[in-house]
Amino acid sequence: MAQSYSDTVGNRESLRQTAELLAADITPVTGLLNHTATKNKRPRNLMDKLKAPANTPHVEGVDTNVGRDAFANVAEFEGQAQRTVVEYAVTKEQEQEDSAVVANMIRAADKSAIEVAIDKEFVICGDQDKTADVPGGGAPVGGATHGLGALINNTPATGLGGGTDYVTPLASIYSGTKALYDDAAMGAQIASMWGQDTTMQDLWLVAGPGLRELIVANFTRTAGAASQIDYNVNGTTTIPWMVEIIDSQFGQIKMKSANPNCMPSTDRGYFINPGLLSIAEYQGIESENYPFLGGAYKGAVDTRYALCTSGPNGLGKVKFSDEA
Repeated sequence: MAQSYSDTVGNRESLRQTAELLAADITPVTGLLNHTATKNKRPRNLMDKLKAPANTPHVEGVDTNVGRDAFANVAEFEGQAQRTVVEYAVTKEQEQEDSAVVANMIRAADKSAIEVAIDKEFVICGDQDKTADVPGGGAPVGGATHGLGALINNTPATGLGGGTDYVTPLASIYSGTKALYDDAAMGAQIASMWGQDTTMQDLWLVAGPGLRELIVANFTRTAGAASQIDYNVNGTTTIPWMVEIIDSQFGQIKMKSANPNCMPSTDRGYFINPGLLSIAEYQGIESENYPFLGGAYKGAVDTRYALCTSGPNGLGKVKFSDEA
């Protein structure tokens, strides 16, 4: 959404100059996930699974007191807090002068707050594994939280316990070419996710623009081999029916457009069940001003958070082998 920064310049008659801040400032993934307050810089979630179904007839007279560890599959996920900071500065001269863009501390803080929110979305949607923080000392390291690309993977992300029990099955990750991704390929992914978690009543596909364009063009199906429905516009042109909800064999999937600047690729897509993901929050987006020392008014906007999961095995991903 464009934000207008404007002011009347001096005493000149009716002279108003406007600068438009044009940026993709949507944060759909962050908005989908529940935020919970936490104090542990490495937050933990416990995960559990049901045993495999079995058909073992009981033999008459055999005792049933052998016992079984009903919680043998319990595993732990350990996240990592990350602080994201955007600094700003406005010189004393900028505060005093009229210009096309009003350069003052309030505007600088507002703009930086938007940038911090986008940075957070970029981190959450990334491919990075977690990095444990190392404060102080000779080689300090800033803590980095998991990105969805690392969590939704067939190899365990750092901090994901349970061996391979809770990794995302290969069938839930489409890694073929873009040209071959169709209704059947998506259906196979959803069937795989359903096999891991039959409680997925609120499944979302957050899609980059390249993936969304592919789905709109090829997935809107009619009968037989037809691939899309076109609507006539005054008999002069046609437009394709826009897809927002996709019917699958296991219910509906709602599609959201990803922020194109925050995904690892414009072709990337994540199947998100908000019941299996959350964001541990230590501090929301806050602004802080520092003492003025004569040169510039300085400040920073920051937030601290960690991506958490209670079962990445129930999620899915589209990562084309030839993604843009």
